[in-house]
Amino acid sequence: MYQVSEILNLIFDSVGLLITLRLLSSGLIPKFHFLIFGFLCIWLSTIFTVAEGFFFHDFFNLLEHSFYFLSSILFLVSLKKEILVSNH
Repeated sequence: MYQVSEILNLIFDSVGLLITLRLLSSGLIPKFHFLIFGFLCIWLSTIFTVAEGFFFHDFFNLLEHSFYFLSSILFLVSLKKEILVSNH
């Protein structure tokens, strides 16, 4: 069964992702690809969170946590690249 907080989280994450993509396309924020992919993984994990409330609970739960893990790896790589760029 889904929870209202999960649906609201998906709505807020969707709005945040749309704003981020709009800012990227207008050139107002730098294009850190790994960071954007990390945000996309967070958004996908919230989709999987909502989907697991309806069907295939175990499968979508595995996807949810796998994408959270993948997002943390992407954030770490993005941070590492930013540190390397700022040191040179």
